[in-house]
Order: sequence, then structure tokens, then C-alpha cells
Amino acid sequence: MSNKTAAAARASPAASPRARAPASAAHQFGRLPSAFKALSQLEAAPSPRGGSVKVAAVAQMEGFTVKSVPTKPIEGQKTGTSGLRKKTKVFMSENYLANWIQSLFNALGKEAVGKTIGLGGDGRYFNKEAVQIILRLAAGNGISKVVVGKDAIMATPAMSALIRRRSLYGGLIMSASHNPAGPEEDWGIKFNYSAGEPAPEKITDEIYGFTTSIGELKMGDIPDVDLSKVGTTKFGSFEVEVVDYTAEYFATLKEVFDFPALRAFMSRADFSMVFDALHAVTGAYADPLLVKELGGKPDSLHNAVPLEDFGGGHPDPNLTYAHELVEVMWSDKAPVFGAASDGDGDRNMILGSHFFVTPSDSVAIIAANAQAAIPYFKGGLKGVARSMPTSGALDRVATKLGLPFYETPTGWKFFGNLMDAEQCSICGEESFGTGADHVREKDGLWAVLAWLSILAQKNKGVPVGAPLVSVKDIVMDHWKQFGRNFYSRYDYEGVESEAANKMIAHLEGVIAGSKKGDKFGDYVLETADNFTYTDPIDGSVAKNQGIRFVFQDGSRIIFRLSGTGSAGATIRMYIEAYTNDASSFEKDAQEVLKGIIGTALETSKLTEFTGRDKPTVIT
Repeated sequence: MSNKTAAAARASPAASPRARAPASAAHQFGRLPSAFKALSQLEAAPSPRGGSVKVAAVAQMEGFTVKSVPTKPIEGQKTGTSGLRKKTKVFMSENYLANWIQSLFNALGKEAVGKTIGLGGDGRYFNKEAVQIILRLAAGNGISKVVVGKDAIMATPAMSALIRRRSLYGGLIMSASHNPAGPEEDWGIKFNYSAGEPAPEKITDEIYGFTTSIGELKMGDIPDVDLSKVGTTKFGSFEVEVVDYTAEYFATLKEVFDFPALRAFMSRADFSMVFDALHAVTGAYADPLLVKELGGKPDSLHNAVPLEDFGGGHPDPNLTYAHELVEVMWSDKAPVFGAASDGDGDRNMILGSHFFVTPSDSVAIIAANAQAAIPYFKGGLKGVARSMPTSGALDRVATKLGLPFYETPTGWKFFGNLMDAEQCSICGEESFGTGADHVREKDGLWAVLAWLSILAQKNKGVPVGAPLVSVKDIVMDHWKQFGRNFYSRYDYEGVESEAANKMIAHLEGVIAGSKKGDKFGDYVLETADNFTYTDPIDGSVAKNQGIRFVFQDGSRIIFRLSGTGSAGATIRMYIEAYTNDASSFEKDAQEVLKGIIGTALETSKLTEFTGRDKPTVIT
């Protein structure tokens, strides 16, 4: 399916095979290819909890048997746009993962039969075992081929690139993103569709529907596949190809960036950098990309060995969790450039010597410099987009450059619609996600290379030994042109869900009782609402996307509940104030925002509802 066809299918659900999903797995099974031959004998199969269960060998594929394993619905398998996330031990319990995978194949129906899909993940605990379960279910449900990353590795943006370059039907990504990993921590899985984008809601809703009524698993009776070696293994009509997880991704990045120019800059004797992979998936890409391809120094890589528990750390690239990198960048001998990425490789943090670039500023600065610094954009940008909670810095770039601009809900699928319709080139979220239309996911390493490209372009005429144009220089120059949006985010993690929901209900009441001109502390209200977005491509409407208080001086307060964790709720509070007064550009954001932060806490009664007197993370 082409990208335009995929976009058309989203825009017209009635025309999609998913709109006519089968009422039962048995009904769907009747539509599988003629390679299946009905059988009736019963055989014993091992149970995940020991012993055995009786299963019916219901069909014979070419070269292997498909067995019907009885199962029953398991509560709590509601799928979001970021897939399904729970504690690892939940996924390891009997049939929990298998039920969701079977429900996915049921939801996809006959459209997926005979197709090729991708499979890989972020290297966390249980991924390799999960691959074998998924391969058996793929074989049993008529998938013809699965392309798996070596050692079960495939960063999220790399999977999107793989899907797009190989024209795969879709791909499964085993990841809980930036959440911790290990037997006691988190695990997750999601499905990306044929343009490489996260599955649309019409698919995720159908997956959930099937999880509530599932009664059987169709398992191909095949042995484990060796994931440590690149190559192809065939089981009759079913094929598994283990691939180099860097190949398609790096080929895509080479179409975007000038690798020889980057290599020349990174090889300068006076350039230094640190990239911190946080022992997560980009550690598998860092050496082949930053060192071998681009000439970086091997000692510039920190925590670059992927570990199943991410070294016991929290692979979220922010000032709190990437504290080792922060300490390096604020040391007496800080390198020129610092960066980090997260668990599955789709987020990023950018630092200069003694300087932090907010994600909101980062996407705006990349957009402002893209045409000059990145060959992929030499013809100009089609448009830009940001999520609603992200600061208005990108808006100002769009206005000055005359670019189409879009403000979307949080969630990369909204950017994907714009990109498929060729309305957006660069986009970003304040939650350390930045990307472009080369793939349909946010891309941490892309953001790192974008900043390196800007540095290379700005330093093109600077002789070795002369002061380099720094990250801070680039940001300060940007603020002089566009002004500064002082911005901060407060995360309150693991809040009791009931308390969080009560706070949101309280804020809804405040909105209902407010009008333009009302005073909130020192701020005069322009508008207050719960953000609603009408997609300009497919006309779909997304409601209740975040509580907004927008004031007449351009300041904003926003509250959202995040669904990226596996337990409890995360309250995110966003605060923003704009100035074009150059004398204030270097002031500390927390000091500048102190007044509006107090107003936000007073308005929300956050401490009263949650008992929290301080956030878990401030960015």
C-alpha cells in the first residue's frame, strides 16, 4: 500500500477492510489461503505455567501445523496510540501477550494475510522471548514473512524507516518507550501501519474489542528462530528474515543529511561531543553511526551498551534522568555538544557547554535553519507543526518564513496525517520528541544529526583553533530574531488516578465559570478551554486534549494527563511566557516563570488534590 493509499484509507474508514472486521476468529480463519488444510486431531502442547493443555491442530500450512490453543479474555488490554504498556510480569503471565497479538491479527483480518511485517524493539527484558511468541502467532495467522532486527533490536524510527523502504504491511515494536525496564519494570508493544506511522484509532479500538471476546490462539508449530545471526529461515510457506537493524535506517538518514560534511566537522581537532544512550536502544546505533560513519571519537559515547534493564536507570533524556550527561556538560572541560536519546530511540535532548536547549526551542531552531543546513530541505519546507502543549516558538518561525503551521494534540499520528498529505516537513513535541517527514515517528538520532548539521554549517568558515560557533550562540541568535518563549514543564509522576481526575474535573469547572477579561493572579484571561482539534486532512475530531488558559500577554498555562506510564497517572503542567526584550534572554526560566507557576498551582489546587508539594521532574 502506498503512502497516499494509506492516507486515503484513513480518510475513508468505510472503504477500509478494517471497517468490516470479522465477528469472530473462526470466521476470519475461513478466509485464509488455500495453503491451509483443515485437520481434526487433538495434540498436547506445553503450557506457559507448566504441564500441558489440549490443543486442536486446526490447519496445515505448507511446511508446518497450525494449532488452536484455547484462551479467554484478560482485562486491562485497552490499546492506546502508543500501544499497550504494563508491568513486564503482566506480559509474561499466561497468554497475556499472545491474546493481544492474536487480537491484532483478528482486527487486521484478511488484509494482513500473505503480507510481510517487521518486528523488533528497544532491547529491554523479555523482548527476545516475546519475539518467539509473536513469530508463532504470525505464522499461525497467515503472515507470509516477518523481518526481525538482529538480537530483536529495532529502534522506533528505524522500524518506521524499515516499513517505508521495504513497503512492508506494518511492523510490531516491542517497547515501553522512555519507561524503565526489567522484570519488575515496564514492557510494551505497538503496531505501526504501512506508512510507518502508529496505528490509527480504528485499528487500536478493534484490537481492544477482540481482546474482550477472544477464545483461541492460532499458533504455528515452529521452533525458535536464532536472532543472533543475519539471514533467512524458512518454515514452508512462512519465512523469517533476521536483518541488520541499522541498514534501512542509515540509508534513510543518508538521504536527509550530508554525511561527508558531518564527518568533516566531527573530525575537527577542536570539536568535541558526548552522546549518552542511557544503556538503551540507540547504544546499538551510536558506534556504527557517530563513530564509524561520521568519524566521531569512540570515547564520545557514554552508556552505549544496550542492557535489558537499561542499567537500572530511567532512559528518559531530560535534565533529571540524564544527570550523568548534564554533569559532563556543566563541567570545567565541557565538550562543545551533548545529546541523549531514550529507551526506544525516538526522543532526544540537546545540550551545549553549560547550556540546555528546550525541546520547544529545538524544533523551532531546526526549522529556521533546515533549508541552509540540511540537504533534504534545500527546496524549502512544506509546513511545520507542533503539539498544543509545546511553546509558541515554532509559530514565530512559521510566520516569518511564510510556512503553513499546525497546532495538533499530543500524539505523532496527527503529524503523520499532515505528512502523508505533504503539508508538513518538520514537527515536534515538548516531551523531547522531534522529527521530520523522512519517517512517521519522532526520531532522536535525526534530531542529533540535525543539530550537528546546523553546527557544521554555522562553523563552515571558522578555522581550526578559532572560537567555534556554539550551541548557545545559535540559540541566542535565534532569540534575537524571534524573541524568547520562556517555558517549563512540571511532571507529577505516579499520581493516584482518582486524584488526578478530580483535579481535571475541578479545572473544567474553572473553565465553565470563566470569561475573557477575568484576572488570574497578575494575568488577564484571553481564552480558556479543553483543546479540541479537527484534523484538516481526514476531518476527524479529537476532544479533551488538554486544559488551556491563554492570557492576553501570550502567557499560557496547560494541564494534561499523560498515558505513557504503566501505572497511575502523570500530571503534566506547562507554563509559558514570551518576551522580545534581549536584556532578559539569559534569565533563568524558573525565575521568570515564578509568578505564573504560582498562579497555575493556585488555579488547579494541584497540591490539595494530589498531596504533592513538588514535581517529580522539572524541564
